[in-house]
Amino acid sequence: MRLLATEIRLRHNRKANPTMVIIDGQTVKGGHAGPTFHEAGGRGGYTRGAKRSILIEILGLPLAVQVDSAKPHDVQAARAFLAPQLDANHPTLPGLKAIVADRGYTGLAALAAKHNLALDIKRSPAPALLPPKKPGGKPRKAPRVFTPLRPLYKVENTWARLGMCRRLSRCYEETALGAKAWLEVAASPICAGGSEQSRPDRARA
Repeated sequence: MRLLATEIRLRHNRKANPTMVIIDGQTVKGGHAGPTFHEAGGRGGYTRGAKRSILIEILGLPLAVQVDSAKPHDVQAARAFLAPQLDANHPTLPGLKAIVADRGYTGLAALAAKHNLALDIKRSPAPALLPPKKPGGKPRKAPRVFTPLRPLYKVENTWARLGMCRRLSRCYEETALGAKAWLEVAASPICAGGSEQSRPDRARA
């Protein structure tokens, strides 16, 4: 993914390696890759499934992904996710200067400081106050309205595109097996002839 992102960034007249990345996570129901992916978690702790963490750059291109049980908190999963990316001996993101995230990742402050990175936490604006219904009453909070936050809306666009490939992310283990089968077929001499019998089940791939 980083190689593809590098190629596209160069075509957009940007540096090969990003100086700023955006991290986000999703907790989704289901997940059939094993018993650890059936632990409850997410908001309220009731979603039984998997937690998907993603790291993107400013164009919305994925740089790294990780799938965990839904049980760990977003910050806990993010620490394990970012550790290999920020390894001083083998940095995969050289030149990185800042991490952008929503308020759920405030706990990454210590990790960012350890690696001399700026942690930019984006927060939605406070809801407006409405006049009280009765004289002398307390002001009321207006209904919360979704407000796109720059540049966090980039990761929302990425999630939306990944949602189009729901069949691939719904069953993580089956997708990996299907990809392995395709690689084995591609490496075989039979594949050169284009025989339909040599191809694995398209639904699994």
